[in-house]
Amino acid sequence: MPLGDPGFNYSLLSEFRDRLMAGNTEQLLLDKLLEQLREKGLLKGHQRQRTDSTHVLAAIRVLNRL
Repeated sequence: MPLGDPGFNYSLLSEFRDRLMAGNTEQLLLDKLLEQLREKGLLKGHQRQRTDSTHVLAAIRVLNRL
């Protein structure tokens, strides 16, 4: 990307979200995403999932200290 590139415009995400919700396809998108993650081995079975970000923040802190 050239230095003068304006980068990502937040309105693009908003428009995408509006189109997704208008077509009621959010569940289809989620199902496809989960399917792809399972195929790549990034999501395993019906295990308990974490909902807090403590482990993520700790990992970032470790990387930051390197």
